[in-house]
Amino acid sequence: MQEINMISIDQIRFYIPYVANKFYIENVDELLLANKIFALSDYFEIKTESKGQNGYSKSYNFGSSEKKYISVMWNPDRKDMGISIDFTAVGKAVYEALVLDYTGLKVDWQNLIKQVCSEYQGHISRIDIATDLIDYNFSVDSIAKRIMNQELMFLNKQGSRIPSRRLKFISNAEKVETIYVGARTSDCFLRIYDKKIEQDRPDGRYRSMSKGCHDWVRFEGEFKGKTAHQIGELIAKLNKQDIYSDLLGIVLERWSLVEYKTD
Repeated sequence: MQEINMISIDQIRFYIPYVANKFYIENVDELLLANKIFALSDYFEIKTESKGQNGYSKSYNFGSSEKKYISVMWNPDRKDMGISIDFTAVGKAVYEALVLDYTGLKVDWQNLIKQVCSEYQGHISRIDIATDLIDYNFSVDSIAKRIMNQELMFLNKQGSRIPSRRLKFISNAEKVETIYVGARTSDCFLRIYDKKIEQDRPDGRYRSMSKGCHDWVRFEGEFKGKTAHQIGELIAKLNKQDIYSDLLGIVLERWSLVEYKTD
């Protein structure tokens, strides 16, 4: 089988302040603003209202009546929190599919990020960068075993070995299916997991693709806070169409999986 290497943005969250170049607190309609940038109401038939998350008291949610795929959140009493526009992983995929179906065009995420950063003085508050390795003839379990046997190790951004206490292995039926590197609460967190097992489930969005491959391993870097902000600024400044090699570089700079060596 042919090896396939795909790099993508899996999940993304935008922050937009109330005071910027083109709008001010007294005349902002949060939903109208989100629609101006992303045209969410043009593509989603179902929109619900609910309480927001993470301190946001109001939320408009797009997707289905059961699931919130994309949320526009704000707090009228906390203008300093700005407006949060959150695309879940499934929400981003559904949004891309709907835009393609309605317009025949792919979503230009780089252009949207540039618009949020430059026109509205906003930034990215979370971004998950995924690398899918399909039919490379290895598994999460084989990676985990080599780490445990001190054949492989992770290096951090400074080139130092990440200690074993910072790694977590999740097993099922005596095989490791997920590896976590770092803490979920930190600005930078790495997941390595068996995407084929995830997508082989009856509700797997890419089940047919999963059935057609032998193995599928995903490396996914989750970036929040200042790190996500910096990544957004980098993407906004890139003057090229293919930004995904740069996104891969961001993940590889933060975490490198290399042959084990003694200090």
